Amino acid sequence: MILVAFMTVAMVVFLVVTAWSAIREGTAEDEAASGRGAGQAREVAKPETLEGVLVRQLLDAELSGPQYRRAMQRLAERDAERHPMTVPPEP
Repeated sequence: MILVAFMTVAMVVFLVVTAWSAIREGTAEDEAASGRGAGQAREVAKPETLEGVLVRQLLDAELSGPQYRRAMQRLAERDAERHPMTVPPEP
């Protein structure tokens, strides 16, 4: 029983170490490929949809959580009015 517990812990530690090293290598490769240092900010693509604009405003703290949810609710209501879903008739 102790052997099983030890093997489980050893496997978890191995997986965590492996994943951590892969993440660190990927981050270093991404920075080297983009040609920017650790201190430079990422360029973010401009959102192309209204949902993208709302998410960007939420992330930039221009909108609060309740404001974002309300805007998404209004967007869904507008979409439901413009493109109502139809249920096929039962056979």
